[in-house]
Amino acid sequence: MRETAALFRAAWLTALSYRMNLLFSLAGLGAMLVPLYFVAGALQPVAAQSIASEGGQYLGFLILGIATLGLLATALLGLPKAISGGIGSGVLETMLATPARLPALLFGFIAQEFSWGVLRTAVTLLIGAGMGMSLHLAGLPYATLAIALTLLAYFGMSLALSAMILVFRTMGPLGNGIATASALLGGVYYSVKVIPSWIQQLSSVVPLTYGLRAARRALLSGAPFAELRPDLLAVGGLAVLALAIGGALFAAALRHARREGSLGQY
Repeated sequence: MRETAALFRAAWLTALSYRMNLLFSLAGLGAMLVPLYFVAGALQPVAAQSIASEGGQYLGFLILGIATLGLLATALLGLPKAISGGIGSGVLETMLATPARLPALLFGFIAQEFSWGVLRTAVTLLIGAGMGMSLHLAGLPYATLAIALTLLAYFGMSLALSAMILVFRTMGPLGNGIATASALLGGVYYSVKVIPSWIQQLSSVVPLTYGLRAARRALLSGAPFAELRPDLLAVGGLAVLALAIGGALFAAALRHARREGSLGQY
């Protein structure tokens, strides 16, 4: 873990050298949530029935969905971006030549960005609570578990995208496509119940569908663990599958890049 901690500290020292950028980023959360408050109020009568099992309050439903989507984007796109930048600067080849363990390096590449995302999410929820968003704090551990499993699933996909960077130097529009499809099919802005039936089958293979529903039911409805278990098991299974496939693809791509001597070639 020392390698991860060192990379984390170095990245934060760099980020803190741009303090105004961090402050404006946090201030922008309030500017984003104010219009959401009025939009949620206008759509509450329309959405109330479809989200009754997930808190019933569209403001909380929407805020938690958008906050989770931000973390998802970091888990999915952070590592490919870091790998691409490391190849371009020559840093990746140098780091891989050190005795540092590969998992520690990979987590270190995204540790600062992810921690910043967690901080932004916490601030978002605090602002939402101030706007009247109802939270059941007893469900916070279960909601955290659901979101963590969801992010692990998308990190598995991130490893696969990073494998594409190692081999092809690009992932094309695939990363953004996965994030957009997850937002549309995973119930970020609306319940998956309102999706046409012929598309709902696609939402059943989207990890966000299960993780976000469990998080909302835990944090917004105060649902007990027994009611959350099916969704947690589903997103946990998808996470194991994604990590296994993504890890195998990344390992194969890294072996290929080392064999070809292309880690330092952009």
